[in-house]
Amino acid sequence: MGRKEENDLIPYLALKPLEINKNAWKVIVEAWENGLSNREASLRASRDSGCYVTETQLNEIIASSEEVASLREFLMADLVSEAKLNIANDIRKGSVSTAKWYLERKRPEEFSSKAAIAFEGSMVATSMEDKKKELEDFMAQFEVVDDEEESLLPEGLGDKSGKK
Repeated sequence: MGRKEENDLIPYLALKPLEINKNAWKVIVEAWENGLSNREASLRASRDSGCYVTETQLNEIIASSEEVASLREFLMADLVSEAKLNIANDIRKGSVSTAKWYLERKRPEEFSSKAAIAFEGSMVATSMEDKKKELEDFMAQFEVVDDEEESLLPEGLGDKSGKK
């Protein structure tokens, strides 16, 4: 796609809300054509156009103008389309590495070289200190029986001597 001539940008330059000048809009549009974020577009516009543009200002303009929002979305999608076409063209030219890369991502269940493990549920990692505390809390609910105390079990059960 590359750089646009100023005449090609006239429809975009007519969209100059607030105090952003034509030069800043030109830089912003070119930034969007190249897939840059609003933050990056505003930084480039401030640097290259002589007009200070903030990200907040640009976001507010996009939020308040459906036309600007649509333009941004269109320009950003155009770069994605170009990337897809480049991949397709590379595959058609016989690039095995591009074809392999593409298939691994588009059909991982069939072409991925990595084994995927399916897991449903949740996992919780617990430290040893937490486990020890949990065990101590659990054990605290039971009475400690002294070996010398009389057994609470019925006669003959639990006798250590094994006698009945």
